[in-house]
Amino acid sequence: MIKAEQVRSFLGNRFVQWNLKKLSKKSEDGRMLIDHVFAAYGNQEKVKFKYIPYLFIISFLPVVLKVKRSKLVKAASVPYYRRAISNVAQSVAEFGLKEPQVFSSPVLTVWNFTNACNLSCKHCYQDAHKALLDELSLKERLAVVDELDRNNVTSIAFSGGEPLIHKDFWPVAEYAHQKGIHTSVATNGTLITREVAARLKDVGVEYVEISIDSAKPEVHDDFRGGAGNWLRSAEGIKNCVEVDGLTVGMATTVTRNNYDELDDLIELAKNWKVDSFYVFNFIPAGRGKFIVNDDLTPDMREAVLKKLHETFLAKELFTFSTCPQYGRYCYENAPDNAIINSHYFYFQGQQAKMLADYVGGCGAGRLYCAIQPNGKVSPCVFMPIEVGDLRKEKLADIWRNSEVMLRLRDREAMTEHCGVCEHRSMCGGCRARAYGYFGDYMGPDPGCKYNIRAWEELVKMQEPMDEQEIS
Repeated sequence: MIKAEQVRSFLGNRFVQWNLKKLSKKSEDGRMLIDHVFAAYGNQEKVKFKYIPYLFIISFLPVVLKVKRSKLVKAASVPYYRRAISNVAQSVAEFGLKEPQVFSSPVLTVWNFTNACNLSCKHCYQDAHKALLDELSLKERLAVVDELDRNNVTSIAFSGGEPLIHKDFWPVAEYAHQKGIHTSVATNGTLITREVAARLKDVGVEYVEISIDSAKPEVHDDFRGGAGNWLRSAEGIKNCVEVDGLTVGMATTVTRNNYDELDDLIELAKNWKVDSFYVFNFIPAGRGKFIVNDDLTPDMREAVLKKLHETFLAKELFTFSTCPQYGRYCYENAPDNAIINSHYFYFQGQQAKMLADYVGGCGAGRLYCAIQPNGKVSPCVFMPIEVGDLRKEKLADIWRNSEVMLRLRDREAMTEHCGVCEHRSMCGGCRARAYGYFGDYMGPDPGCKYNIRAWEELVKMQEPMDEQEIS
């Protein structure tokens, strides 16, 4: 069996990195050579003579990765998988192998498509109500997709506000799919009729994530700002589950208000036959600043992570979390076959713990960035720091030159325990929580059990406050 150290040694080899640099060169059509090579391996293109040496090397991957050749061929036939491979190849060639890996361009972009929303949720990081006066036009939105395509972005996650409320969502999502970009949508689900669910699949959306914040309709409705919302969201989930080929996730922001309902929420997700259950970290941003006293203690967060991990290991449901400590918790408690869970996927086998270090937990400014409805760029949707403007700048310039982005990639520069933690490569703490609570995106994440001093300081600072005091 190929060992993790051998994989590190192979990818860290100068000759390998030199070849990766060659494979990262773009053709006239704007695609990298490695994209063409894997497309040929996946029977999507004709084999050219210059591909043959690389195809020979690829032929050994099923043995190295312990997967069937048919599965690898199938993966190579999917455009967004090839995008991910191309991005990794270019990143290793440019920056070398890093823990966590630094990427040449965002792998994922979360796009707050509009500030308009039909609900009024208490924790909304965007403080979404009405559309902004300067939101992008359809022409500008399509140009943003072109810009993401040029930068080899693998995935776009449409969020909001409520993305499905805007008429431009449909042509833009379809255009992104046509470009070979993986598309997903985070929605409250209240607008998803059977016809809307079918249309999502028709325009190329791969994954739909719908929020349910309580197993009790009245609690969810109170949190989301209106009676009947739970029923409409539940119907939206059921309508999506019925669409063949559409992956569906149920998302929950866990606070003290629904902490005791975690078992019930997981059972609800299983009963509705969704593909995954996703727990979002509470972030004190937007309207969330008014309910900071509802945040979990570090011990409560550890209990949530424990439940998610146990559910995952029992193979009852795929359980994910935006809490970067989830990777660390899974590492500390992984069984011998080393199943490591992360933000969006899991690894299994001997390479799992090694890969967890390279994926790297918090991806703000390193793995992904956010686009606001007016084209402004920030490191994360939960971190309202403007680092660029796609109306005026190229994404590559923003990604490579922003001082904020560059600092976020330096885990050793983080303060308190986050900067010295032995798990900083696979976790890094939530930078948005550090910024939201302390105004310092390189500061400690007070939600971690290793940052108790920061949590205790926060508790002392948090006297009961009303909206006027907080604002």
